[in-house]
Amino acid sequence: MKKIFTLLWLSFAAFTFKATAQTTPVCNAEFSVQNLTNYTVKFNPVIANDSPYVLHFWNFGDGTPGSQQISPTHTYAVPGIYSVVHTIVRVTPNNVPVCTQTFTRQVTITAPCNLVVNFSWSSTVANPLTITFQNLSIPIANTDSIKWIFGDGTSVSGLQNDPNVANPTHSYAQAGNYNVCLRVKKNSNVASTVQCVRDICRTITVLEPCALVVNFTAQANPANRLNIKFTNTSTPIHATDSVRWTFGDGSSISGLQSDTNVANPTHIYATAGNYAVCLRIKKNTNATTPVPCIREKCDQVVVTNPCNFPVNFSSRPDSLNNRKMYFTNLSTPPISGAIALWNFGDGSSASTWNAVHEYAQLGSYRVCLRVYLPTSNCVRETCDTIFITNPPPTCTQLSKYQYQVFPNDNQQYKFTPDYIHATLQYTWTFGDGTGSHDPIAVHRYAQPGIYIACLTVWRGPECASTSCQQIKVLPQINCDTAHAWYSYQHNQNIPNKIQFTANATMPIIDQLWNITRVGGTVTVPPVILHQNNPLYTFQDTGVYRVCLKATLQGDCVKEYCNYIRIDQVSNACELQAFPNPTFSLVNVNLYLTQPELILATVYNNVNMAVLSLTQQGNAGNNLITINVSNLAAGQYTIRFVYGNKVCYARFQKL
Repeated sequence: MKKIFTLLWLSFAAFTFKATAQTTPVCNAEFSVQNLTNYTVKFNPVIANDSPYVLHFWNFGDGTPGSQQISPTHTYAVPGIYSVVHTIVRVTPNNVPVCTQTFTRQVTITAPCNLVVNFSWSSTVANPLTITFQNLSIPIANTDSIKWIFGDGTSVSGLQNDPNVANPTHSYAQAGNYNVCLRVKKNSNVASTVQCVRDICRTITVLEPCALVVNFTAQANPANRLNIKFTNTSTPIHATDSVRWTFGDGSSISGLQSDTNVANPTHIYATAGNYAVCLRIKKNTNATTPVPCIREKCDQVVVTNPCNFPVNFSSRPDSLNNRKMYFTNLSTPPISGAIALWNFGDGSSASTWNAVHEYAQLGSYRVCLRVYLPTSNCVRETCDTIFITNPPPTCTQLSKYQYQVFPNDNQQYKFTPDYIHATLQYTWTFGDGTGSHDPIAVHRYAQPGIYIACLTVWRGPECASTSCQQIKVLPQINCDTAHAWYSYQHNQNIPNKIQFTANATMPIIDQLWNITRVGGTVTVPPVILHQNNPLYTFQDTGVYRVCLKATLQGDCVKEYCNYIRIDQVSNACELQAFPNPTFSLVNVNLYLTQPELILATVYNNVNMAVLSLTQQGNAGNNLITINVSNLAAGQYTIRFVYGNKVCYARFQKL
């Protein structure tokens, strides 16, 4: 082909030389371009049907063989810009060239937009809020522009060659359904008026992570310590969650959190002891919860013997010395080893089970017997008034008596003669048609009202004495209308030291305080204080739930709870001693975060150590009891050393 073209060109040159004096023939090689498809193009010359003696020569610019067709059609393999050359030669019927012309045109071939956009996503159970996206679009090139829209107001864009853009990882703030979109734009070095842009949007579900933290508290009923109230404090918790308790004594309970008997059960143990209690929670499947989400926590629960045993005593004077009294302990504690503490009402005390005491002065004395169970915080107490009188009074004075109403029953009275002796006969008439021959009589009036109670004492045929008093009996207390609450005051110098004050609409007989830490990652056992109006020093910042269970006059039991925030903890460590003042025993509640050996040293007012003891402390609340009956009256300080911490408590010895 090339050789033929050269010969034609030489012939044409010779012809041109000979015909210079003739008319110049017309040769026009211009052509137009017609795009049939993205890759296929038809070329149309200006001179298409001029004469069969016009020769056309085409070079398509892509290295493929050319064409001699008048209007050829050519298919390019790849997009690009190609220089198409068209040469036209006019010849005579004898194939003698008359004229020739060459024309070149740039042809742009663009690829079709056959882009298919697609993507996938995946997450892990450990962190379902973090989603990894993968670009699955085809065809895809490193120069393509990528934009991700994650549906939560955030996006990322760049080129496909950036792995953080091509296959990004995105963390969502919370679970839910999100509309995620991927847009791909084909970038090309070839100029094109047609952009190749495709996008796709899909809704993805982001699941909630298994952030379940299982926790619970256990609280004994003060009236029956075998009765334990469990409270599920797990977070987050929903009504549809499955809950299972195993109480460590072979029994269990299971159900849904919506069942209050399952969520916060009360369990009665047969005997005291240490029990491994476990709480297992399963997050049941829903639209935003992965499967499975199960957590369990076990903890040791110490169940102590019931603190409801009866405490009582009797007293009798010596037959020869009326100031000498014999006290008999009638209490029946549930276990052996109980400790008795007598307070005789004159500043003296004793720690024997039964006691003998001689009073220095005549008069009435409030005698109290307190019984401790050494293995728990169980303390029971009873008090009674005794009368130390002179030798027998005159006959007319033998029938003098005192009476008092029971603190828990307005209609029950105790009648006590001023003088009691075994040789005397006592006859009581209570004014309601009933009576008694007991020296000390207890009587309950069936109805409130005003009664005349009389005591007749007979010493012999020549001595009989009668005394009467008017008794105003009030109606019995209505517990339904009674209320109890407390107030508290922060110490100005020690903000974590708080004075609690119990209040009620009727007299308070007994106070039981329960202090529980709310929240936190470490389970802290509750602190139980069995004392009146405690002064308590909190050991750490946080929110605490403080509950008062008050026993009111008439055995009315009322409970009041409130939340207290401790924002600052002072370096000073001050504890409260009780009872304060005291005659013989002093107690201090000491809280430990871990088992420690406790050294307690008692100093007098000149800072001289007068008493010391050591006690192995356990994690949680520890009751430290010190016998100070042998110390002289005065002010004392107790110094507690445990681990690397030092605390102080102060008390007065009477």
